[in-house]
Amino acid sequence: MQPKVSIVILNWNGLEDTSECLRSVMDLEYDNREVIVVDNGSVDGSVKTLQSLFPSITIMENKENVGFARANNQAIEYALARGTEYVWLLNNDTVTLPGALSKLVSAAESQEIGLASPIIYFQEPKGKIQFCGSRIDWENKQIRHIESLEELANVAPGENLSLWGTALLMKRRTLSDVGTLSEKYFAYHEDEEYCLRVARAGYRCIVVPEARIFHKNSRSTGSIESPLQVFLRSRNLFFLWMDKLKGVARISYFRRYLSYVISYGGALREKNLQDSVDACLDGVWHALRDLGGPRDPNISMPPFLRRVFLLLFTWHPFLWSSLLRGDFKAIGGNIMNRLAGPRIKA
Repeated sequence: MQPKVSIVILNWNGLEDTSECLRSVMDLEYDNREVIVVDNGSVDGSVKTLQSLFPSITIMENKENVGFARANNQAIEYALARGTEYVWLLNNDTVTLPGALSKLVSAAESQEIGLASPIIYFQEPKGKIQFCGSRIDWENKQIRHIESLEELANVAPGENLSLWGTALLMKRRTLSDVGTLSEKYFAYHEDEEYCLRVARAGYRCIVVPEARIFHKNSRSTGSIESPLQVFLRSRNLFFLWMDKLKGVARISYFRRYLSYVISYGGALREKNLQDSVDACLDGVWHALRDLGGPRDPNISMPPFLRRVFLLLFTWHPFLWSSLLRGDFKAIGGNIMNRLAGPRIKA
């Protein structure tokens, strides 16, 4: 008999995308499943419409947007109480292929497997891979994207990957041993943090090449340059590693984090995205104060520190970012290019 799978989809004013996602879920070639939609305070009337269009689904309603992590945790706890063996977190802006879930479950049945993900393709352009796993670089405290199926095929036996929460298959045993998502993150990087915990607990995180879905990408929170994403990413990247490190390792990572922030903020400043620059600064300040959850509009970086960061964002951010990383080769190459001046075509 097929193990029971609870498919969890979050909705936040996303009727069109959620409906398309649910239609694809209804076509899955997997019978022992239930579908749980968690609505995060939508005001577009989508709850009533979804219940009417898909009467077999369960809808859990929040009065406000409680974030990706907490909303998923609500559904996970509900599903576990009903005896599910697997929980499949699925973004509402995805479209599944009929065989995706059965292939994921089949690959995840091994005792050593803790989490599994399909290959995630862009909805447009068709056929282009968006995500096929990331390598966990414990030594350098980085998570490096795998760029191709060929690279994925060369992942060493037993090597752990970091997976996205876009389509994350979680086992009951993993959730029992490791717990649920960290609500400190609200959204973004909580999936990577969870994969780190799962790997540390001795389970493997895998990508299943035979399982495929399509993703429209960031329909709820906008682009990577939107203020909401900028705030969450600039804050949560600090939490991701700093909460797990001690002593000298924390100092070393703090330099790397500042390098990332200066590079990110400098790029935003160059594009005159002032709201996003402010969000980046507030993200850093929330991180330094260990303030998780949603952005608190009443808390912002102090004026003096803000001026320091804005100076770094404006005056040669590449230089400061490289210095903090200790990347003197990059600095030297940049200086040589500037000395050589622009090339004049004959």
